Amino acid sequence: GKYVEAAGSDEASDCISCVAGQYGEAAGSDEASDCTGCAAGRYAEAAGSDEASDCIGCAAGTYVEVPGSDAASDCIGCAAGQFISVMGSDEASDCIGCAAGTYVSVAGSDEASDCTGCSAGRYIDIVGSDEASDCIGCDAGRYVDVRGSDEASDCIDCAAGTYVRGTGSDEARDCIACGAGTFVQGTGSDEAADCIACAAGTY
Repeated sequence: GKYVEAAGSDEASDCISCVAGQYGEAAGSDEASDCTGCAAGRYAEAAGSDEASDCIGCAAGTYVEVPGSDAASDCIGCAAGQFISVMGSDEASDCIGCAAGTYVSVAGSDEASDCTGCSAGRYIDIVGSDEASDCIGCDAGRYVDVRGSDEASDCIDCAAGTYVRGTGSDEARDCIACGAGTFVQGTGSDEAADCIACAAGTY
């Protein structure tokens, strides 16, 4: 963890500590270049480290791509929409996108459970979403009553005889029954005009 460049040194205090972010494992080092930078993904805040294990892995949710880091603050949080659950990550690509159907709006997430499911009535079909507004409302005429939907086909058509005008419906009872004297045979109707009057002589 130390070296001395000058010949003729006569006391231990002449030895110079490897700077923070580096370590020196060999005794008798005679120049600063004998000190080795902590590997990418790791850092050492104290000077004079004498083995690679003194370097600390970046916390889960963060990474650092360059060697020789000397502070935890050198570790960069995974971008919003991503997470990493292990320590010592050394590149941005180690961060994992939240699964389709989920999102996370803050940086530095450290587990998959930080990703929040789209609310009922909405879905998202891509990975790595970083805000709730990425979630897409089910089309008019359809609804979904669970969180975390990951494709448009999760949205359920309103039953025959009902309709719903707005997008983002989150329960079957959002579907409105056609009025008395009218009907609709198909599912997924999206306006009252889809309801057809009963023929003359019927009700």
